[in-house]
Amino acid sequence: MLLGLRISNVAVIEEVEVAFGAGLTVLTGETGAGKSILVDALGLLLGGRADADVIRAGCEDAAVEGVFARTPVLAARLEDLGLPDLGEEVLVRRVLGRTGRGKVYVNGALVTLGVLGKLTRGAVDIAGQHEHVSLFDSGLHRVLLDKYGGLEETLAAYGREWANLREVDARMDALGGDDAKVRERAEFLRFQLDEITRLDPESGEDVKLDAERRRLGSAQKLKRQGAEAELLVSGEAPSAVEIVGRALGLVHEGVKCDATLAPVAQSLSTALSELEEASRRLNRYVEGLESDPGRLGEVEERLDALKRLCRKHGATLDGVLKKRGELETELGTLENRREILEELNQERKRVEERARKAALTLSRARKASAGAFSQQVRDGLGGLAMGKAAFEVRVTAGESLRPDGMDEVEFFFSANPGEPARPLAKVASGGEASRLLLALKRALADSDACGCYILDEADAGVSGAIADVVGRMIREVSSHRQVLCITHLPQVAAYADAHLLIKKSVKGERTVSQVLPLSAGAERTQELARMMSGVEVTREALGAAEALVRSAHRATPRARRESGPEGNSPRGRLRRTA
Repeated sequence: MLLGLRISNVAVIEEVEVAFGAGLTVLTGETGAGKSILVDALGLLLGGRADADVIRAGCEDAAVEGVFARTPVLAARLEDLGLPDLGEEVLVRRVLGRTGRGKVYVNGALVTLGVLGKLTRGAVDIAGQHEHVSLFDSGLHRVLLDKYGGLEETLAAYGREWANLREVDARMDALGGDDAKVRERAEFLRFQLDEITRLDPESGEDVKLDAERRRLGSAQKLKRQGAEAELLVSGEAPSAVEIVGRALGLVHEGVKCDATLAPVAQSLSTALSELEEASRRLNRYVEGLESDPGRLGEVEERLDALKRLCRKHGATLDGVLKKRGELETELGTLENRREILEELNQERKRVEERARKAALTLSRARKASAGAFSQQVRDGLGGLAMGKAAFEVRVTAGESLRPDGMDEVEFFFSANPGEPARPLAKVASGGEASRLLLALKRALADSDACGCYILDEADAGVSGAIADVVGRMIREVSSHRQVLCITHLPQVAAYADAHLLIKKSVKGERTVSQVLPLSAGAERTQELARMMSGVEVTREALGAAEALVRSAHRATPRARRESGPEGNSPRGRLRRTA
C-alpha cells in the first residue's frame, strides 16, 4: 500500500506532499490541473522511464519520494537485493537531473534503476500506462491464472517432477558428449591419475618432509649448539648441575636448623634431577646427529615434486588426495559409460512420463480455471457498459516441458463486436484499459498480491447509471485493496473514502498545482457540485451532490476510512529520505 507521496519541481508542481490511506481515494480537478502528473510521478517510483522535460522550468532537478507499507513480499525482496530494511515502511526517492543524470535511493541506499524495478514490480498497478500495468504483461498471465484457480499445489507437484527430470538430465550431461570426446576425457583423467599415483603422496607428508629438510640443512649448527648447551649444563665448572648441587647442599644444612626450608630443598632437588636428565638427552642428541647430504637431497627433491603437484591442481596436498578420489570415481563412470547411460535413459523415460502426467493434470486445471475466469471478467465488463466486449484466457498446450508446465497462457480482448480478440496489450485503449483492469481486478481480488491500484479515468466513455455502477465496482475492489482513482464523474467520486482536489493557481507569475484534501461534508459536496454544474455551482447542483453522497453511503454501509489518520502522516518519513 502507498502511504505517502511527495513531488518536487515536476511539470507545474512546485512541491506537493500527500498522505494516502486504505480504501478508495479519488483525485478530481479541472482538466490540466495536474491530476495525471501525480500518476506519472508515481510511475517514476516504479522504475519508469524519465524525460528531462518533466523537470519544472527554471529548475535543475526534480524529485519524487514515496513511502510504501512493508509487505512480506517487499521484505523478501529487500533481503534478496541486499537493501536496508527499516521496519514497517519502505522509503523510495528518485531524483531527476536536467543533464540526464539521476539517482535512486531505497531506504537511504543508492541503487540502480534496475534494482528499483525489481523491488517495486507488481506493488502498484497503473491503468492507462501499459508499461506499468502488470496485468497487461503476458509473462504474468500464467501466474495470475494459477493464482485465480488456486493451482499452487498442482503446480508444486509438477515442479517436483520437473526437478527430478532436470536432475537426471544433469547426470546424463555429466557423462560427456560423443564417444570421441568421452575417450579424450578418459585419457586426460588417466594421465592426471597416473601422475598422482606415481608420486603416491600421503596426508601430511609435506609438513613432515619440510621439518626433516630444515633439520638436515642445519645439522652442523644444531650439533654445535647442542654440545655447547650440554657443556653449560654439566660440563666444566661452574656448570648448572654443579651450581644447583652446591645450593642444594647449603639448603640441606639449613633444614637442620629450620624445617621451613624443606620445600626449597625439594624444589632444588627436582631442578637438579631435571638438569641431569637434560644433560643426558643433549648428549644422546649430539651423538646421534649426523650430517647426511644424500638424504637432504632426497627430501628436497620429494618436496619439490609434491609442491609441483599441488600447484598443478591448485590445491593443498590433502586437496590433491581428495582430487585423486574424484578422478578415480569419474574415470570409473566414463569407463562404464554405456551401461550407465542405458540405465539413465530408462530412468529418464520413467521420470519424463511422470512429469508429462503432472503437466497434463496442470493443463486441464488451467483450462477449467480459464473458462470461469473469462466469464467472470466478461460479467464485470457487462456492468461497465462493455457488455459486447470479448475477453478470453487462452491456454495452449505445447509439446516441450518447462519449469511452469507445457502451457502458453495469454489474455485476449476485443472491445468491439465483430472484431477478433487479440493479445491484451495490443488492443486496449486508455479508457478501455482502465475498465478492463477494473473487471480483471474484481475477478482477481482474492488472489492478486498487488496492494495498490491506480485507475486513471476509469470512467472514460461512461455516464449516468453506468457511472454509478463503475463507482460501486471501484468501491467493491477498494474493500480488498487500496485504490487511487482519477475521475471526472461525481457518481464515482461520491463513493470515495478520501477525496483529493487538484487545483491549479498562479503563484508569483508562475502556474502551480496544489493537492487539497477535502474533508467530509461541505467541502466534498462543493466539489461534487462543481463536477456536475461546471464553474458556477448552483443550488440544484449542491442538492444533487448531497443526494449522491447519501446514496453512496446507503450503498456502502461499512465504516468510511479516513485518508490520513492523525499521527500517521508520511511527512516526517518523506523528509528522512532526503
